[in-house]
Amino acid sequence: MGIELSWLPRGPRALVIGFLLVSLLSVGVFVVSADSAVPDPVPFEDTRSIGFASEVHEEIDSQESVPRAQVFYSQYQYVIGYYGIETAAASFDDPAREQQFGYPIVTYVSDYADTGIELTAEEYIETDRRTEWVFAQDAVYVVDSDARTPAGSVAIPFADQEQATEFTDTYGGEVVSWDAFTAQSHDVDDASLVRDRVDSQGNTADERVADRLQLLDRPAEITVSPDDDLQTALDAATAETTVVLDPGTYEGPIDINESVTLRGHGATVEGDENGSVININAADVAVDGITVTGVGDRTRNPDVVTGDDDWDTNIELGYGHGDAAIAAVDAPGTLVTNVTVPHTDANGILLRDSNNSAVHNVTVTGTEVWRDSFMGVMIMRSSAVVEDSQFTAGRDGIYLHRSPETVIRNNDFRANRYGVHLMHTSDAMIADNTFADQEYGGVTIMTSPSRNAIVGNIVANTSNGISTSGSYSYIAHNVAVDTRVGITTSAVSSLYEHNVVRENEYGMRTGSVLATSTIHSNDFVGNDQHAGSSAGPLRIWADGTQGNYWEGAYGDATDGTYDRAYSPTDPVDGQLHRSTARTTVAESPVTVGLRALQGSTPGLRSGSILDPYPQTEPQNPQLYEIAEAVSEHGIDAATHNTTDSTDE
Repeated sequence: MGIELSWLPRGPRALVIGFLLVSLLSVGVFVVSADSAVPDPVPFEDTRSIGFASEVHEEIDSQESVPRAQVFYSQYQYVIGYYGIETAAASFDDPAREQQFGYPIVTYVSDYADTGIELTAEEYIETDRRTEWVFAQDAVYVVDSDARTPAGSVAIPFADQEQATEFTDTYGGEVVSWDAFTAQSHDVDDASLVRDRVDSQGNTADERVADRLQLLDRPAEITVSPDDDLQTALDAATAETTVVLDPGTYEGPIDINESVTLRGHGATVEGDENGSVININAADVAVDGITVTGVGDRTRNPDVVTGDDDWDTNIELGYGHGDAAIAAVDAPGTLVTNVTVPHTDANGILLRDSNNSAVHNVTVTGTEVWRDSFMGVMIMRSSAVVEDSQFTAGRDGIYLHRSPETVIRNNDFRANRYGVHLMHTSDAMIADNTFADQEYGGVTIMTSPSRNAIVGNIVANTSNGISTSGSYSYIAHNVAVDTRVGITTSAVSSLYEHNVVRENEYGMRTGSVLATSTIHSNDFVGNDQHAGSSAGPLRIWADGTQGNYWEGAYGDATDGTYDRAYSPTDPVDGQLHRSTARTTVAESPVTVGLRALQGSTPGLRSGSILDPYPQTEPQNPQLYEIAEAVSEHGIDAATHNTTDSTDE
């Protein structure tokens, strides 16, 4: 094993060599001997597993429905489990993997020989018996067959080649060896693909909103005055027409059962504080320009029975049947625009099973204490666009459950519990929003979804700025100021780049024991601690030779990069931006030698973060200025040009 010292300043290297000879003899280096016994496989639930989003897990009848692998690494205390053999094979090509985890000691895969494997009508795997674990090199692999999981096509391992061939005779595909399989290119999720789709996802949202706004062009058929009965007028309206309300107050609740547009600039629909006020029960309904008051206060309906036993039934009952100013249920293509909800004890807008909907330029205000209200927009099993709106004093500004491909952009969130709260929602984009004074979090992602993009947001004076989880996500061009934790890096196999974290207790913090994300080109300024980590392997925060800007880092520099590595979790390095005296301590022979010893192996850097290529200047000058303005003058000082090309 070689010890790399090139990242150290040239002066101390000779001294370090002597220090290391003594130190290595006294403490040894944590590696696994080639003569060590090969570890036995563990129950898959005991591994640190990656590969599928949580909502995909919930759709799987059993673990046998998905081929799995588990890998033991030489310098990592946990076993890593992979849903999908492709995911494991792709990980072996990651250049940072050996530096962080060591080399693979052994790989096991689930064996489908003698399991009675068949495919269902949906082409999912079904077995009569449980799979056993076999050495990966002792199995053959059926590829390009009809077999699939909710996440896509899948390779199937067999320890018996004859049974593998029999499977291909029935379901197609070919049989390959482990070496041939790992040599193939595997199309697995990748955070860079999420980065590449940001512009196209924004364009798709533009098209969706433009399409919904065409509902405002319907011809006016009926004009209603405050003395008329609004429900009678709606019942008489012809589909694809507009019902126009004169200014004034109208009695609710009302039901919209046809594909009509309800327009009422200067009009108020007032409920009786019992239930939802405007109930949308048809496709392609638009509500434009109306103020809605008198919303009921129920956040759940105890009388609702869903009639099914889906895995998320209790979530639906707890969150999806509350009162709302506007409730769209089984109403795809809904448009809510230019609407004001000045007060609600429950939801502002509820979208349930209403895909392809848009919420545009609305204002929703909850209660004086957020605990007494509910969601500004509740989105359940509905892909939607929510834009150009303001949400204040709610439990959550926007809550999503199983609503993939939703886009939340250009909104303002003030004094909620959470600004945006994602549950079981993948492929969403949260872009160019501002968050201030959220009690718990600005953007909070729970339940391990995949492929979410969080870009261009500004968060200030909030407990946790951006809290991530799941995998294969893209977090970039965000600003976090004056929070407890600016950004958490808990989403594994994700990409964190071009963010600015300023004057937080922690700029970034990682809680995942899987150090598989790429973190580079971020600016850390004025934080109590620039970064923190929980137990786990050494985290390398750089992409190739591109590191981050850390206020306080120093050293000789070449082409904008210091030649001295920086560790924000090191007790000396971590305070360099707080005290110039720390530089003297950092240059002491003992400190330099200890850094070299710790840097030689991940086993001695547990719970540490290392940037081998710290940058000499901020990487995001425009965002840096925005963060400074927000720090000095508050969130309203932000210009919100967070994705300008000058920061690329």
